[in-house]
Amino acid sequence: MTSQPATKTTTPMNISDLISHNDLTERALRIVIVGHVDHGKSTLIGRLFYDTGSIPHERYAEIENTCREQGRPFEYAYLMDALQEEREQNVTIETTQTQFRSTKRGYLIIDAPGHKEFLKNMVTGASEADAAILLVDGVEGVREQTRRHAYILGLLGIKQVMVAINKLDQVAFDRARFDQVAADTRAFLHSLDLTAQFVVPISARDGENMVRRSDKTAWYDGPTVIEALDAFAPAVDDAAKPARMPVHDVYKWDDLRRYAGRIETGSFRPGDRIRFQPSGHESRIRTIERWPDGPRPSASAGACVGIILEDEVYVEPGELMARIGDEPIRATEVHASLFWMGRAPLELGKTYGFKLGTADAEVEVVAIEERLDPSTLEVVERFAEQVRESEVGRVVLKLKTPVAGDLFDVNPKLGRFVLVDGGIVTGGGIVRNYGVSVGDSTARSVRLDE
Repeated sequence: MTSQPATKTTTPMNISDLISHNDLTERALRIVIVGHVDHGKSTLIGRLFYDTGSIPHERYAEIENTCREQGRPFEYAYLMDALQEEREQNVTIETTQTQFRSTKRGYLIIDAPGHKEFLKNMVTGASEADAAILLVDGVEGVREQTRRHAYILGLLGIKQVMVAINKLDQVAFDRARFDQVAADTRAFLHSLDLTAQFVVPISARDGENMVRRSDKTAWYDGPTVIEALDAFAPAVDDAAKPARMPVHDVYKWDDLRRYAGRIETGSFRPGDRIRFQPSGHESRIRTIERWPDGPRPSASAGACVGIILEDEVYVEPGELMARIGDEPIRATEVHASLFWMGRAPLELGKTYGFKLGTADAEVEVVAIEERLDPSTLEVVERFAEQVRESEVGRVVLKLKTPVAGDLFDVNPKLGRFVLVDGGIVTGGGIVRNYGVSVGDSTARSVRLDE
């Protein structure tokens, strides 16, 4: 059995008593923890929970006693198993969230254990992480799955990254081994235009450099995991970005149409002149309603609202509402970087479902400009016929009907998409360029490299 945990540096607390679920969701730094399946993710999360006092000691003792009765050693990963059981049993809303708190602020862990979960959540916004921990086994080093997950961090636009090099207890906390794995990881992240702000040597199982500083790494003078998390900047305010609301649906009662949706970025207020794309319909906002509060003087990113306009315009779900003069791009062609996870390869000339925001369209793959090895990001083939499972491609997609969106570098929320084949999400990508068909009266083409 592992030794008893060291004295914690924070006062044990029940996080639901400290802060409400809504406040935590709005204020907490949202983090995602990724890495190879066997590199210790659950143990790291369980240790963070216990060492920050975010899980009651009684719960820990109960699991420890169960392990003793069953004749197996206690593992901090079992704390996460217990939380998963509570989620499946639909216990209170506080316990269904994976959340903990340092002495500085709250944290919300976004649970996305694999490629499919990442890509599916790209549409719903559940993977809107502010920062990431990339977990690497100090014995095995960077593995292929590590590289793939790092690439997906780039697709998700996550720029704040900490690398935690785990299981260093198995190499006697050897500095040379840590330096080698750290250098390999930094080099690969650099090839993805990602930078590790911190690289921390840890043993998640033993709690070394998690919350308390370890005397086994006297050669290391950087932060612990919790100190590194606390040093990350708060999320960029989405309200400062261009005003965008994908239309989810249109309802009519009291003889008034309400255009319902979630404001993804920016803000709107009554009196704003707006245009829906790709239809081009224009009007002015008369009223903004937010249930159950009723009319509001304004609404910003994250708010789910109903918009009443001065004119009755007919738009479909999937349209994108924006303020006139600061609008998205209306396009019939998308140039993208794509991560493919379908068992059947992405094929040149084939038609797929395309989802961006609330827009749902069909696209034809008209060019596969490059096919890349996801482990090295080296070009395997130019002007290819297909992209295979777990490979990366630079592709050109022709839309059967126009859609509206932003460039990924300008507005990640409206600059990434997923592809669907047979009702299953099989790929996800980021928009690098937009183009339009010849003869389109609203022709506009934008490239990131211009």
